[in-house]
Amino acid sequence: MLHARADSVGVYCFEDLRVWQAARRQSDLVGRLIRRPLFVADHQLSAQLNAAALSVMFNISEGFLRRLDKEMSQFLRYSIASNGEVRACYYAAEGRSYLGAGETAELMALNDGIGKMLRRWQTTLQPYRPQPTKLRTAEQEPATGPGTKDGPGTKDGPGTKDGPRTKDGPRTKDGPRTKDGPRTKDKGPRSS
Repeated sequence: MLHARADSVGVYCFEDLRVWQAARRQSDLVGRLIRRPLFVADHQLSAQLNAAALSVMFNISEGFLRRLDKEMSQFLRYSIASNGEVRACYYAAEGRSYLGAGETAELMALNDGIGKMLRRWQTTLQPYRPQPTKLRTAEQEPATGPGTKDGPGTKDGPGTKDGPRTKDGPRTKDGPRTKDGPRTKDKGPRSS
């Protein structure tokens, strides 16, 4: 199945997702926090906290809208990472005495719930498994190149069915190109 499984449970827009609703609630709470005088004075922490909280919410919605498991999984990873960043900001704010222990515990509980929902959702997606590529060694035959029949192109152009392209033109079975004209079969010395 290529499409994310959110459709199979009847969710058709990201606003209906419980995890997105929780991320929005977290973003709203962060928006209120960063208006406090202590946060306003600490511009770097406020900006980081706000950006991370918004990123959680935005990446959930963008991943849901992508619809393919591979892409959705990537955006869920971004959301999980941003959610961890929000958590780290809460620790920094508590350490700087911008938040009390009780308030920090409430914020952490919401953050933890978002993280668990994101990880559970991620486990429902098919893992992306890139197709292995074969590596060639010097002893093996050369790889065929795009648009050529028997071999890869060279720095001067694509290969031809009889061999690589030469500086003056393609190589043929008939023989080398002459200075004055087209390729000829070698019939011996020319007479003038």
